[in-house]
Parts: sequence; C-alpha cells; structure tokens
Amino acid sequence: MPEMQTVHFVGIGGIGLSALAQWYLSMGWLVFGSDAKQSLITRDLKKRGIKISIGPQKAANLSKDLDLLIYSAAIQKNNPERREADRRRLPQKSYAEALGELTKQYKTIAVSGAHGKSTTTAVVSRILMAAGFDPTIIIGTRMPELKNNNFRAGKSEWLVLEADEYHRSFLNYHPYAAICTNLDREHLEYYKSFANIKKAFQKFFAHVENFLIINAEHAELRKLSIKSRAKVFYYHTKNQRGLEIKKLLRIPGAHNLSNAMAADMLAEKLGISKLVRNQAISGFRGTWRRFQYLGLWRGAKLYDDYAHHPTEVMATLAGAREKYPRSRIWAVFQPHLSERLALLFPEFTRAFLDADRVIVLQTYKVIGREKKIKNEKTSEDLALALKKHTPTYYAETADDVIDILKRTARRGDILIFMGAGDITDISNRLRT
Repeated sequence: MPEMQTVHFVGIGGIGLSALAQWYLSMGWLVFGSDAKQSLITRDLKKRGIKISIGPQKAANLSKDLDLLIYSAAIQKNNPERREADRRRLPQKSYAEALGELTKQYKTIAVSGAHGKSTTTAVVSRILMAAGFDPTIIIGTRMPELKNNNFRAGKSEWLVLEADEYHRSFLNYHPYAAICTNLDREHLEYYKSFANIKKAFQKFFAHVENFLIINAEHAELRKLSIKSRAKVFYYHTKNQRGLEIKKLLRIPGAHNLSNAMAADMLAEKLGISKLVRNQAISGFRGTWRRFQYLGLWRGAKLYDDYAHHPTEVMATLAGAREKYPRSRIWAVFQPHLSERLALLFPEFTRAFLDADRVIVLQTYKVIGREKKIKNEKTSEDLALALKKHTPTYYAETADDVIDILKRTARRGDILIFMGAGDITDISNRLRT
C-alpha cells in the first residue's frame, strides 16, 4: 500500500486556500497548515482533522515527511516556511497554480468578474446540485447548502469554482465553461491600470474551452469576448427572463439579479430544465458575509457584508435601501488596504449616498500586501469627506464602534458592517 502523501498550506485561514486544503483532505492526503491568527475558518479546519500551527510562521511548522507546500498569494518568497521548503528542495505551488492543476482534472466551470463571483458561484452550485450534477465546489464564501462550508467533494466530473483575477490567478485555470459578471478598477495596486485588467480578462477568455457567459450590460466585456474561441452567450436583466427571476429571487439588489441571471444562463446551456433552475433560484437565501442577516441588536437589524470596493459598497447599500425604503441605514465600513483607499478615494467618497449614517474604522492592513504610497489617504480623511453629505463618525477601535452605536442607533435601524478585514468580528460580538 503506498504511503500517504503530505501537504502543508501556508496561510490556510484564507477563504480560497482553506477550500483547496479540504480537497486534498478528501483525496486522502495528510494535510497540515499554518496561519498568523486563529479564525472561524481555522477552527473549522481543525475539526475536520487538519493540524494547524497558529502564530508567527516558522521553519519548525513544516512536518518532517512533506511532499508539497502550497502558499497563498499574500505569502512572500522570504516567508520562513517557504525558505525551509527551498532548503529541503520541496515542490512549492501558489494557490493559483495548485488550483490550475485541479481544473485539468475536471470539467471546470469558472466564475470570473470584479464583483459578484461568490454569489454567482453559489447560485451555479445550487442549481447544479439540484439537477443531480454532483459537482465538486470551491467557493470564496460559506454556503448554507454546504453546511456553512466553502467546499464540497462531489463524485462527478464537474468542478465549480471562482476565477479570481488578483495577481492574474485565473490565467492558471483551464475552464470548460466560464462566466464573467463585470469589469471594474479593482486590484489597481497590482495591475496599475484598467487597460492591464482588460488584457488579463481577454487572456482568460482565450482559455475557455466550450462556452462563455458574458454580462451584456458591460460594453467593455462584449469587446473583450469577441476573440474568444469559445461560444459566447450574453445575458442581461431587462428581458422577460429577468422579470421572472426578479420575482423568484429572495435577496435584494440589482447586482444579485444580474448574478442570478448569469447562473441561470449557464445552467440553461448545460441543458438544465427551467423548472429545476427556478426552484434552485427561488430557494437561494444568500451566503456568508453577503448581506448576511445576523439577528437583532437592541431592536436594530444586524447585517454582515464583504463589500470593500466602492462599487460593492454602493450595490450593498442600494440593495438595503430597496429592502428597507423607510428605515435608517447605517454603514459601518472598514477600508481594506491603504493603496486601494488611496487609488479609489474619489469613488469611496460617493459610495455611501444610500446610507443615513456612516462609521469609518481604521484601514485594515494586510501583511505582505501593504506598500509605501504617495498621496496616502487615511480612514479619517474618508470620514471627513463623507461628513460633507452624510452624518459620519470615525472609530479607531471596535469598542469605539460599539460605543457610537449604543449612543446613537435606535430600534428599527439597519446596521450593515462592511469590509474584507476583521470587521466581521465586531458584528459577531454584537450578535452574541
């Protein structure tokens, strides 16, 4: 009997790497990992039998008999665990490279786009499960249908995953079919220009083998998809099917209607009946940290959301306003990355117009991704700019946020905590 193979994940607490780690576990590998801090994700992985070292990453975290090391995009070459793997001459792969190898083993459905990837992937996954496709799923959120997990081990040839454009990761993938929800000026700290973003998406479209589903409401996407070797199909929300899905959908927002339309068209091209698609869409209740309802706090409704880009903030707040047209809406926002805040500062100052009150926290800084930048903007700068049109508070700490809300929030208010950092810890403190 062959020996069990062993893999170590550096940064295993990340939403993508944690799902990939579970795939290796499902395939019989012995899985280890490390992360700088404990989280909901690392605790769940430990329960599944993965041994995880929490705290400063160091050479001693690597097991003696190791076959492969996989690291997240945030992990640099000088990371002690990567250096130890170099010293031992062990094979190393980035998350994107490892996932790319995986896509060759399946009929892969890849969901791309600046925004809406997780929700669209979740709807696609839900429809395929309902249709009996039994897919393997790797998703950047936690789905109730997966027992609040971000991974599913299917037994079929189908794999559904998110195709992230960060660091051109999606150029490692080999999709049978793909969706592109939209384009935006995201990850400019890496791409430097919108032109470079468009070039990357055009290259990704060239990787698609069979068919490509494109948002027709984005003119730039139509142009970029023309040269794809795959069959291209275009969806938009302003037609009869859009009206039907709007009636079926239980989650608010024009962005969610668009996401559901993309998933519906892909499923149609796979031959899935309208009845199955309708049932799956009507039963969809959203996912983790996507306008996720957490409960009541002092009579106010508490929501948690991943929005960290101006477009996402606007979409989330517009959806909230659609659902609660007469309520007082609070946006509690934690900027993510100093460079993103500086590069998109004008857009951020216009992103909160649907909020009645705003609290801005200190910027969440990501180890390994922060750089010295010219014309840096701070959270305080954003709070001052927002004050010109909306009552806005600046909060340095989680306790400051809670104090502000205790003093000024009232019964019936809608409290939306937004950001890609650790702001979710605050909303969950209020939840308990």
